[in-house]
Amino acid sequence: MVAPEANPDTDASNSAGDVDVDLIIAETFQEVANRILPHDRKKMLLSDDGPTDWFLNSARRWVTTMLADEGVHEPIESGTRRTKAEIHSRESGVLAGLYVVDLLLREWMPGARFTWTGSEGAEIEKGNCILTIEACRHQILVCERVILNILAHLSGIATNTAKWVANSQIPLAATRKTTWGVLDKAAVSIGGGLTHRLNRPDALMLKENDLATTAENGEQGSKRVRSILRDLPLESIGAFATIEVRTLDEALAAAETWAERLLETDEKTRLNIMLDNMGPEITRDAALDLETRGLREYLTLEASGNVSFDSLETWQLSRVDVISTSQLHRGAQPLDLTCIFQGA
Repeated sequence: MVAPEANPDTDASNSAGDVDVDLIIAETFQEVANRILPHDRKKMLLSDDGPTDWFLNSARRWVTTMLADEGVHEPIESGTRRTKAEIHSRESGVLAGLYVVDLLLREWMPGARFTWTGSEGAEIEKGNCILTIEACRHQILVCERVILNILAHLSGIATNTAKWVANSQIPLAATRKTTWGVLDKAAVSIGGGLTHRLNRPDALMLKENDLATTAENGEQGSKRVRSILRDLPLESIGAFATIEVRTLDEALAAAETWAERLLETDEKTRLNIMLDNMGPEITRDAALDLETRGLREYLTLEASGNVSFDSLETWQLSRVDVISTSQLHRGAQPLDLTCIFQGA
């Protein structure tokens, strides 16, 4: 990644005096680029060799459920009357869902022949033919809607994520507020976003409810944060550990406790601190405070809560490593697709 060039002619003012906004963004972007983020779990779903067993098992369960809702409970036998159908896009976007539909075609439409005109993650234009299917007429009619739903939903997420990523110099990550579980997560990664943790056991996240049920003797606030992090067993955290904080005091308590722990032991794991619903300005204050105290090297900082596409620009000065939002996937409109039969 390459940081944008600072524009010396552009500045903004705050109570501390003149601030070169472009320079701050460039410096922040470079710091983020040099810091390893634990939020990218894409290879657990889509490796260099294709979809993983985890991804395929999830896809298989979703496809089975969708077809069951259509009254289909076993592979559809092929008849003698064959036809051809093409799936076209009515708008431009990023193609996702190919692996899921590929599984459906192979396992539920025996004898079908099909050709993709693009790969997973390919940019498609309005009017493009995405997929050509030659199969039993009944097979295509039964599966047509499910195929369109899968491709439209997942391509919509990938397309929406790509738009967000193009407008942010800070990496963007999904949340667990998904509709189709890890399929949505994979679509986010195809659009250029980060998956974040894939399920609860994949990485430890101490959110408000976790903190409330784990704390002892009615501990609250920063005292509760210190107590929990001090005794957290690293062997149980999974890929990484995140703690959600809602105040500057809680953020400082988390950072100090973790830094003390790493300095006293041979542990190397950075703590991911999620600054929840703090807004861009307070989030930046928290980041600057931790930098000033020399605690930043022990942490990754994540901003989350009330992040919208329209407010994305204001977050670029927040000095966090990553921004997480469900709007990447839950705020996505399905890509407009249509299925056209031969002779129609």
